[in-house]
Amino acid sequence: MKKNIIGLIILVFCLISCKDRVRNHIKDIQFKGIVLKIFKDKDNHNMYTFKIKTSNNSLDGVADIFPNSWEYAEIGDSIIKEKGELYITIKKKNGDNKIFYFEE
Repeated sequence: MKKNIIGLIILVFCLISCKDRVRNHIKDIQFKGIVLKIFKDKDNHNMYTFKIKTSNNSLDGVADIFPNSWEYAEIGDSIIKEKGELYITIKKKNGDNKIFYFEE
């Protein structure tokens, strides 16, 4: 019984630690770009993903961690992620914009 409790405590600590690392990683990311493609990435558990063109390269960003962002976004929309924030902003060509918050 004592081993089970210690194991459970260790598991909970590891899960919290992993969530903190993921959250900190998301906070460190910064980009401004244009959505080139929205797709389900078969190599990453079929997660919705944005192909984003920035001023100096292109990158793939997992959209699933920002719920429903892939439903709002269209090819050609601007997508912005500021360093230190846990959300993205998608700006439409017509000037509308919407914020999508990070969800673990």
